[in-house]
Amino acid sequence: MSLEEVRCRLVAKWRVWTEAGFIEKIQSFESLAVNTKALRLPEVSTFPNVYRNQLVLDANHLLKGEWQLFGWKTIDLGAPPCWHRDPNFGTVIDPDIPAHRLNHRDLPSGADVRTIWEINRWAEMTRLAMHGWINHDLDAIRTSQLWVEDWCDRNPPGVGINWTSALEVALRLINFTWFDTLVSAVGDSTLSSAQTSLVKRIVPIHAAWICRYRSNGSSANNHLLGELSALILSGSRWPGLEKITCSIEKNWQMLGNEILSQFAEDGGSREQALRYHLFSFDLAWQAARVMGCKAGPVYDRLSLAATFFADVSQKSESWDFGDSDDAQVVPVTAVRANAIQEWQDWCNGKPGVLQAWLGKSPIARQLIASNEWRAYSTSGIAAVRSHGWFARLDASPLGFGNIAAHGHCDALHLSIWDSELALIIDPGTGSYFGNVELREELARWEAHNGPQPAGRCFETPRRHGPFLQLAHHQSPTVVTEGTTALARFEHENHAFQRRVLLHDESIEVHDTEDRQKPFCIHWCLAPECTLVDDLTTKLGRFIIHRNDRHWELCMNAPEATFSVISCRVSPAYGKIQESKVIVASGIQSGIATHLKRLAT
Repeated sequence: MSLEEVRCRLVAKWRVWTEAGFIEKIQSFESLAVNTKALRLPEVSTFPNVYRNQLVLDANHLLKGEWQLFGWKTIDLGAPPCWHRDPNFGTVIDPDIPAHRLNHRDLPSGADVRTIWEINRWAEMTRLAMHGWINHDLDAIRTSQLWVEDWCDRNPPGVGINWTSALEVALRLINFTWFDTLVSAVGDSTLSSAQTSLVKRIVPIHAAWICRYRSNGSSANNHLLGELSALILSGSRWPGLEKITCSIEKNWQMLGNEILSQFAEDGGSREQALRYHLFSFDLAWQAARVMGCKAGPVYDRLSLAATFFADVSQKSESWDFGDSDDAQVVPVTAVRANAIQEWQDWCNGKPGVLQAWLGKSPIARQLIASNEWRAYSTSGIAAVRSHGWFARLDASPLGFGNIAAHGHCDALHLSIWDSELALIIDPGTGSYFGNVELREELARWEAHNGPQPAGRCFETPRRHGPFLQLAHHQSPTVVTEGTTALARFEHENHAFQRRVLLHDESIEVHDTEDRQKPFCIHWCLAPECTLVDDLTTKLGRFIIHRNDRHWELCMNAPEATFSVISCRVSPAYGKIQESKVIVASGIQSGIATHLKRLAT
């Protein structure tokens, strides 16, 4: 821990000691005049009927208490829900414990705070307000106001699990800024009167809390982006907030520095987690729109970040690298389960719901050229789309900063899709706090398919808790030329090389160890894939089946032995499935792997 972090921790303790007086002072704050031009809404006529109907469907589910967590899991939470309960375990976190006395990383009975926080980000109330404004359903808006009022009654400032993270406070404030804009646009006097009371209860304490407990030191990753973005959005709508925070210009200057720090020169997020790349970009882009940023190094970096995401993400069955908890800032997608596809379309300049809410994409150049690899050398990612194949090769650093909070041990990992179907996958994230064993399992070297020492896995990096990694490995390298990508990785006295070649009907992978040390490789298949049950395992030949389609995977290494094992994978946060893994062990001189389409 640095001296600066020690200082920050001492300051944090002082803030806890003086918290009661701070809260009392903020609750008397009155300067909440509204700048109606801060967050511009599109014309209602912009939205097509299919989207209007989707909002009606979503509102009906929410009003019945049916929420969709993490974009895939529908749970009956109630209307309003219990704001302190993990529905997966039925665990309720005592709402009367001061936030500073709660350890959100270690909750009782296996509860995962990330699930509780998901319920408390107010995205569902914003979704109801979107429906109410677009479809003129005033009752839905009033219901969402009542839910927010219920939240305020049951979550007084500084008390309970929902005040333990400044980022979570920020995400609520961002959603409430949208919420207030939508309610005001309806123009109903009764709703406006209720909203005025909510603004007074919510906005000053949320903004001041973020400013007071803003992330610093090793925690200043996407958390800080979210906190600064919330201060910019809220400060632009309620300019008087600068009396208890600071000016939006100062916050924008800090945010701009963080954007340039957290997104590499080629646009990739230094956190090395693709879904967090999108999350961070979303936060930054909302603030940039409010500030009217259309030029300069920050805008250029956001343009590169959007290009990176469009190039290296897959629309369906995304199986992202690094941590992924399917986080969304504001529910602007038409269908949450299709978020990656909708964001890719937006990045590529296609008109749609996201463009209506967020404006046009900042991308200013052509995306991946057909049939050729594109390397993002600073970020260590290469990707190619060719003849229906999509492949992504990872040669990245471990992660951002000293703790590499969201990176996985995935150097030289290769993921492969054929059209929309995932074949060779990254294992996902699974959980953060509720299932520590699974979280560690899916982040380890063995869960990924890069070459590894025979008989053991690498001993480093070492994970200490869910968000701290020590003894980082050196950064691999990657170069591309046409249809070939070459990555190299040296670690713990091993020197591995992986060469990937694209052909019309096949993908060819060559793995070697330059120091002639034995190694092994694991190829993890998508859960929907099945293998032919025959004796070809001894020959390193496997037939993969999926959706009435077939592929042949052949591995050529005379001295190697082959086997098939099972493993757990996680296609979405909290969702666990079982997959087959093809293992090649005892490789001496290198191995050539061919994945080829077979005629149906």
